[in-house]
Amino acid sequence: MNLSTVEWNVETVKYWLSTAAMVDRSLPPVMPPKVSGQKWNIIREWYELLWDKDEDIKPHMQPTNEQISMWEEVVLRWFRLIDSDKDKKIVWMRACGVSYSRIGKKIGLSRQTLTIRYNNAINTLVVSLNNFYHKIG
Repeated sequence: MNLSTVEWNVETVKYWLSTAAMVDRSLPPVMPPKVSGQKWNIIREWYELLWDKDEDIKPHMQPTNEQISMWEEVVLRWFRLIDSDKDKKIVWMRACGVSYSRIGKKIGLSRQTLTIRYNNAINTLVVSLNNFYHKIG
């Protein structure tokens, strides 16, 4: 997929972020090898805490190669373009489908402030992506 031909807008960025979140949920967890006698899983990343760990509920999505490539682009390149760590968390949690009120309780900000910060981060990401991919292409 030639990303330099894509005209990045807010809807496209939100679609890629939600696809990356779905792919991330369907991938196997990254865990250290089990030690004999260990009876609990070690959570290694903060975004693994977003998913409910019910063993009965498994994601039904089998990601395609294109969707995994989208996940790699979002996780490895796009999040470097967002300056604040708090904004990165807000964008990722919102892509995972977490409501503004739950994000606000976890981060300690009001819904209105979160909405403003999320929209600013997405708009900044759109501008950065247009500049980044058009320089490459």
